[in-house]
Amino acid sequence: MRVLMGVMQMFAWGLSAGPAAYGLDVLTDDQRAVLRCLARGHAEHEIARVLGLGQQRVADEVAEILRRLDLPDRVAAVVFAHEAGMLHLPFPR
Repeated sequence: MRVLMGVMQMFAWGLSAGPAAYGLDVLTDDQRAVLRCLARGHAEHEIARVLGLGQQRVADEVAEILRRLDLPDRVAAVVFAHEAGMLHLPFPR
């Protein structure tokens, strides 16, 4: 019951991307790589260095990711990536 309440609060607060209305197939391979790095907490300059892209290109890709997935901001993109199964985090013990 607590988990359900937590999920409901996330939806109410706009923290959850909700059920994936769009699949990850709307993103290019580069955009999926950028989203994965973003979801891991990397800043744009770090993403640029890791992926070998220019920092402006990374900023453009982030903006396009938000547009294609119809997400309001980077936080929602990170939540979406986690909910879409792009990253697997260990459960706390």
